[in-house]
Amino acid sequence: MRVVQTFWSGGKDPLIDSFGWLSPQHHFMSWALSCLTLRQNYDEVFLYTDSVGYAIFAEQLSLPYSEIIIQYDNLDCHPTHWAYSKLLTYSLQDQPFVHVDGDVYLPKRLKPAIESAELIAQNWEIGTAECYGDMMKNIKERTSTVLPHFLNNAITMNSIPSYNAGVIGGNDLEFIKEYCNQAFQFIERNSLRNPNPKETGVNHNILFEQVLFAALVKERGKRVTTVLDHSIEDNKYSYAEFCDFYRFENTDLMHIIGGHKKNHRVCELLERILLNKYPEYYSKIIDLFKDSHKRIGKKYVSDNSYHDYHTFLEDLSFQWEKIDNEELLNLEKMSTHYFKFIQEKERKKLRYKLKSHPYLEIYEDSKAWPKETKELIRSKINSEFKSDRFDIACIPTLLNKGYKEVLIDDLSYNILVMLETELTFNSLLDKLDLYIDNANDKPTDWAVDRAVEYLLYHKLIYVTGESSNY
Repeated sequence: MRVVQTFWSGGKDPLIDSFGWLSPQHHFMSWALSCLTLRQNYDEVFLYTDSVGYAIFAEQLSLPYSEIIIQYDNLDCHPTHWAYSKLLTYSLQDQPFVHVDGDVYLPKRLKPAIESAELIAQNWEIGTAECYGDMMKNIKERTSTVLPHFLNNAITMNSIPSYNAGVIGGNDLEFIKEYCNQAFQFIERNSLRNPNPKETGVNHNILFEQVLFAALVKERGKRVTTVLDHSIEDNKYSYAEFCDFYRFENTDLMHIIGGHKKNHRVCELLERILLNKYPEYYSKIIDLFKDSHKRIGKKYVSDNSYHDYHTFLEDLSFQWEKIDNEELLNLEKMSTHYFKFIQEKERKKLRYKLKSHPYLEIYEDSKAWPKETKELIRSKINSEFKSDRFDIACIPTLLNKGYKEVLIDDLSYNILVMLETELTFNSLLDKLDLYIDNANDKPTDWAVDRAVEYLLYHKLIYVTGESSNY
């Protein structure tokens, strides 16, 4: 089956604008991961874009699309209505296809029953009053939108019908072309292609792409086969189901929707997945943003606040400058090896070997700081860290400032010290049990699991292998 994707820059500079992501760098990483996972499973993957997209994806990143087609250089439309370019891509297809958004990843090929379906979508959406209901109410109140009868009927329902178009397509090209034409007529009648619309704050994309599709499907009595076998409420696209990169190898679909794109954890793990699976493309993207990374761009100015601590940091940073970038890149790669460990059942976890970062340093004087200083440091390093009692673990990094600061509690501190020597997870549990004498202070298995995941996520410890003794 042919797979197609659409990137329209909308007059924005992708090297500066993040397109809703935490940073432009993560935006490119998402496109790379989406393309590369598709190419792993499909022979034909095409990108429809403009000259700006071609310069990035073809010339600078060399993403392995079957073809990159410059189609949207003179697209006459306000960037608010970004889904218009996607509809144009759907309308250009003359053979069965599936369109996959750049924030969607398909680690596995779609099932044959889905690929052979008349119509395909990601999932059925349950429209709620507080989300799609409010969205449609806003459109009707702030604009004089003209609607075809079947679409007007749809948006007056208690639950507004919609299919998520993160994945969309099918074999019924006649219906798909009718759907596109209906959408184009809606866009023209309501002057949504106007580069200078009166109301730029009104988002019609969900209406003319997803709700219209669902309404026309009902009007024509068509059947849609969805990638996910269950419905999702319009405001219930959870991290656990759609954004958990720990499940990447075992899931059929991931979709980093909306606000999840600015989630630091999501973006951190996106980096690691790309580095682990496709290090060549990870490096190409990093090279586009050299000025953002101290070791690569050499344009970092140190903060002089909190004199003692920053003197400690500056001394470490000076020492770490001597570490070769290739060694740091290899350590970054090692930090991607723990996803399988996290997903294992408790008994199987016991055989995995763990070790602290070889350049780990811990600043232990922070417990004596006044409350105001602690609160300021927490807000700077990790505002979600709740305890006032913490040490600060520091490691060198290849990217960003050239080092990473992590707040750690007493349990994490003990684990880091114990893992200065490589231990199996089973031996670590035994040591914790042995050295913490007071029964009331002994951590639960859940607390240890949580602490180990925290340290792995923050690259303070690594999974180094598996023991054959279990």
